[in-house]
Amino acid sequence: MAVTPNYSWPVPVDTDYVKDGAEAIKDLGDAVDGSLAYMPQNNQVGTTYTFTLSDVTKLVTASNAAASTYTIPPQASVVWVANTILKVTNLGAGVVTFAAGAGVTVTNTAQTLAQYATANLIRTASNAWTVVPASGGASGLTLINTTTVTAQSTVSFNNVFSATYDNYLILATYTVGADTDMNFRLRVGGADASAANYITIINDNNGANSAARLTGQTSTRIGPARNGVVMRSRADIFSPSLAVSTTLMARTVSVPVDNQIGGSQDAATAYDGFTLYPGSSTITGTIRIYGYKS
Repeated sequence: MAVTPNYSWPVPVDTDYVKDGAEAIKDLGDAVDGSLAYMPQNNQVGTTYTFTLSDVTKLVTASNAAASTYTIPPQASVVWVANTILKVTNLGAGVVTFAAGAGVTVTNTAQTLAQYATANLIRTASNAWTVVPASGGASGLTLINTTTVTAQSTVSFNNVFSATYDNYLILATYTVGADTDMNFRLRVGGADASAANYITIINDNNGANSAARLTGQTSTRIGPARNGVVMRSRADIFSPSLAVSTTLMARTVSVPVDNQIGGSQDAATAYDGFTLYPGSSTITGTIRIYGYKS
């Protein structure tokens, strides 16, 4: 009796005796019934995973709060058969990105899985795959990164802006050790863009309802911060990964702060990250970055 490579079903072979062959056929029938009755799961909880041949008959589930990368290995490592389909469902809050192994081509690696979304990975030729979404996520946002920091003077993020999304949302909950401003700079290639071409327009609703326009700045702002007070900031970032001017709209609230800001950086440059830093003291808190679905 042998086992087929595709579904691990036992099948009779030409060297079986009659009794053995009949038993093998019975085992084959039981295996087929089991495969049709339910789909076993391969539950993954890490931030990296490489698919194996046994995943062909399973539902691979991802479950992690952080972003994860799932890799399709080459034909030289796994003997994929024609028309193989791998099914993946993301149960975690972190986005799942698909990566190509050595020599593998994935036609749309930009396709990511938000929480509760499912995709089919279809083998179209040897070392050629395409990702087809089977269902959409529950919201119009995809979580890209969650970072928690303690008493840091700066917090930098690299490779969080890409061609996958045009626009992004940053949500930050934090405290600082002095009355100051929370500043924002764009980054590319691991370095801050600190030329004096940022503009900040401030509308302060904290009593005075004052407004100000600051030009020629080396950063823009997402809002003020008060010593020891929990601040909550929201910033929408428009087109950071495109070679056009990047704009920002932010609002920071707490008691007694309610501050709205518009900002821009005039260089026609494609950026892949950003830095947050208080004007003085340090920041402690959690920053989450989302991509807006198109």
